[in-house]
Amino acid sequence: MNSCKLSDNNIPQGRGMIKWMAFKTMPEQYENVDRLMEEQAHVPEPALNIDLLQELELKLRELQGENVVLRYWDNGYEFQLECVIEYIDDWSRTVTAIKDGNVILIQFEHIYGIDRYDYLNVL
Repeated sequence: MNSCKLSDNNIPQGRGMIKWMAFKTMPEQYENVDRLMEEQAHVPEPALNIDLLQELELKLRELQGENVVLRYWDNGYEFQLECVIEYIDDWSRTVTAIKDGNVILIQFEHIYGIDRYDYLNVL
């Protein structure tokens, strides 16, 4: 048994539990990269001609109450939304959409794409 104890003393201990912090030499660099990534995500508002706007409006009215995928621009970003078109207000030019019980208002002139979405066929 004594020989076993002697061999245990020769086993190195190692460094134990050491916690390391992330290596950040220049926090400003991360701020600049985040800012550049956000600037790259911004897109200009799509320029839609009268014919395309009329076509989109007809399609919106045709698909009212249906499951659709709306593509629209808002405040520098493009969005894609799977929803149901609930109501189109001619006076304020807004489209009311329902997504998971939430009401979403979208300005008509910001919509640039609409497609019927039949989720039963997707499954």
